[in-house]
Amino acid sequence: MAEELPWPPRKEDLERLYVAQGLSAAKIARVYGLKYESEKTAESTILYHLKRNGIKRRDRAAHIRKVTEEMVDGWVSRYRSGESLKQIAGTDFDPVTVFNHLRRRGVQLRDKVEAQIQAVTKHERVPFSADPHEKAYLVGFAQGDLYSTRHGRSIRVKTSTTHPAMAELFCSLFTRYGPVYMYPRKAGLTGYEWSLQADLDSSFLFLLEKCEAIPQFVTKRRKTFLHYLAGLIDAEGSLTVRGRRPEISIANTNYALLEGIRRLLSKERVSARIFSKGRSRLGQGNLVFSADVWRHRDIISLLERVPIRHPEKKARARVILGLLDVKTPDKILWSLKWNDVVRSIEDDVRVCVKSAETEYLERRTKSLVSH
Repeated sequence: MAEELPWPPRKEDLERLYVAQGLSAAKIARVYGLKYESEKTAESTILYHLKRNGIKRRDRAAHIRKVTEEMVDGWVSRYRSGESLKQIAGTDFDPVTVFNHLRRRGVQLRDKVEAQIQAVTKHERVPFSADPHEKAYLVGFAQGDLYSTRHGRSIRVKTSTTHPAMAELFCSLFTRYGPVYMYPRKAGLTGYEWSLQADLDSSFLFLLEKCEAIPQFVTKRRKTFLHYLAGLIDAEGSLTVRGRRPEISIANTNYALLEGIRRLLSKERVSARIFSKGRSRLGQGNLVFSADVWRHRDIISLLERVPIRHPEKKARARVILGLLDVKTPDKILWSLKWNDVVRSIEDDVRVCVKSAETEYLERRTKSLVSH
């Protein structure tokens, strides 16, 4: 580290570098000579000290005004050579900023959601595999985040999301069984989102069953229950950290369902407690309850045994296990890794919402022109 800049950094030095000189967190990390395996970790270290010293982060949107045509030329070239929106944005711009400028140039984007649209293929419906673990997972997923109904001779399942990881999961679950469709739509909370829909064979009738409790076949075998729990967590569960205390929670409006999960978890020697989270902001505003697991040994037990598939939740689980698996973890380094995962998810969501908005408005414009 430079001799003239003491570590940990002083507030006056950070204000001079970040506010007065306008350097990015990544550049300040280089000024201090921070060396980690990942440049993101060095950047996050500076961001941590900015926050600790009460220095507000700059509005990323302000960078939009600084983008020149020459910069966009470079972005187009880098994107066409295979770099992602995040790689191009780096630490100085928001991925949405890059997204907007590339779209204005007419560049065909490989956004995660758009990639899913291109990857989805229409084909004949295939009967369900009858695998009991797959069935248990899908039942749990359906009870958490699927709307299922008959559509002619088919079983239609639908969900909506602003998370590319959920779109990826939905497609991985259903494309091998039938055609999947994705389209943008307006949304009350986020402005825009993606709607996903799959038409399945009649062998998926079990997804229409509206169970007030856990299905009986799930409770008979421990491994079947764990797959069911994975589906429910992927749909309505969350892996969070509150004051450096990890927590697994499953939200649902069905109290009886959560009580059944609590009892089955107790047989696995995992403690859970149920809380009321108030009324939902969606639909009819029903009461929402949450089954929470908070003890460290119980969280480790679940994350090591429950086969979750949601990419975001798997990423969160890896960081949480990294904290809990060691006796004396580096709390600051762990916090930086967690913040990196959370920020990456937030970036993905912003791009996902923006891509839904752009696609929705383009489709609407074409529709109006054709009429």
